[in-house]
Amino acid sequence: MMPLVRLILGAVLLAMGRRLYWFFLGTAGFFFGFDLARRVAPNLPHGTALIIAIVIGIAGAVIAIALQKFAIFAGGFLVGGYLAENALRYVFAANHLWLVFIIGGIIGAILMNYMFTFALIVLSSLMGAMLILQAAHYWHNAVSLPLVLLAALGIAIQYGFVKPGRSMFGKKS
Repeated sequence: MMPLVRLILGAVLLAMGRRLYWFFLGTAGFFFGFDLARRVAPNLPHGTALIIAIVIGIAGAVIAIALQKFAIFAGGFLVGGYLAENALRYVFAANHLWLVFIIGGIIGAILMNYMFTFALIVLSSLMGAMLILQAAHYWHNAVSLPLVLLAALGIAIQYGFVKPGRSMFGKKS
């Protein structure tokens, strides 16, 4: 079930992360909560980890709506850290890269705070691409051609370079 969830949520983030920033932060909270629950308590039943993830995901979405400025900073930290830690876990085959998470989180928070739209598009595209590749069981290394291509497609879609009825060169077809 989780690969299908990763695929669907990844596709939504890839195409619409900028428009649905509350969904982006909720999804980030969901996967962060799920992965954290599985790492902290590896013997935790799958259903319990799922409930923890849903609660954290809903909290992320609610905070994004209610406390927008805080959510921008916190979401940037969470997503930046999650992406950095997940990417390097496969490069170094380590499970607990907290320093990498913190550094990635700080970079993500700074980007979200100072370049909100740009950072939202890039981070949601990267997270969407990562989730899609995880669903396809292709997430083997941090910088792979499929990751770069999927993220670039997400960035192009969210910036409006790819629209129905528009040719590749921006002219109506």
